[in-house]
Amino acid sequence: MRTSHLAFIGVVLLLCGCADPGTDEAPAAALPADDPGARFHGAWELASIVRYAADGEELSRNESSTGFIMYDPAGTMGVVIQGADRQPYTGAEATPEEILAAYRSYTSYFGGFTVDPEAGTVTHHLRASMNPSGAGSDYLRHYEFGEDTLTLQPPAGADGGAVKLTWRKLPEPAELTDEHHRFIGFWEFARLDRTDDSGAALPVPGTYEDGFIIYTASGHMAVHLVRPDRELFAEGRPTAEEAGAAMATYVSYFGPYTIHEDEGIVVHQRPGCWFPGCIGSDARRGYEFGDGTLTLKPPAREVDGRTVQDALTWERISE
Repeated sequence: MRTSHLAFIGVVLLLCGCADPGTDEAPAAALPADDPGARFHGAWELASIVRYAADGEELSRNESSTGFIMYDPAGTMGVVIQGADRQPYTGAEATPEEILAAYRSYTSYFGGFTVDPEAGTVTHHLRASMNPSGAGSDYLRHYEFGEDTLTLQPPAGADGGAVKLTWRKLPEPAELTDEHHRFIGFWEFARLDRTDDSGAALPVPGTYEDGFIIYTASGHMAVHLVRPDRELFAEGRPTAEEAGAAMATYVSYFGPYTIHEDEGIVVHQRPGCWFPGCIGSDARRGYEFGDGTLTLKPPAREVDGRTVQDALTWERISE
């Protein structure tokens, strides 16, 4: 059965650490003593979100939402989840109801992670989140590994209910090109430069403060970018104005990527996107590698009669 929109909102609240902490524990998996996070490393695709009542009765099963969770040996992670059937805005300007629906049907955050194999828990240490109040939070998850799955369970809600998210490990091709190996890993946002057609530097108002771009060996990617000085919500759930501001100051999308080495182009396919209007579109980026850096250039655009080129530089985190 498909989870209703209200049920998905409940899942988002649990994912964002808004539920009361619980004590239920999932069985711990045996992990290498030298690196308890080793089994987490790689890319995992969302398989299901299942909600349970306090007595263990299954309330809903959602196998239609999409998303990835990605872990790196450097101790970094990122997660993106998009609710099923997200729709673009119907007009040039979104209605308050459309803004709230868009915000509530997309979850995204990034940061570090640590594993406690004895407790059977992994903790996500958030650097930033779609929800501005998530920055600096620690999200505890009980974990259980299957043959090719990872199940994560946030703490139980105030009513004793629980939600379990099961992720399926994405296979990695036996052979990858040298160019793929140059991309694969976690990259941290360094700077955004803007120039005109003469090469002169232009000011960049409202630039980004932090972010990750992630390329996996399975051929998938995700991007997280956050602007500074974000406003916290006055209460737990945002107003339409607050939700719109949160989305305007946080960029996130995910999907497969394709490298066109002869053109110096990488194409990000976007089946998932924080902004409903870009779902299903491709983002073409020129790319250049430096000493531990990757610079991505979106297509140039015309502004006030001159050509403007942006360039986002990322610094490698992964070894």
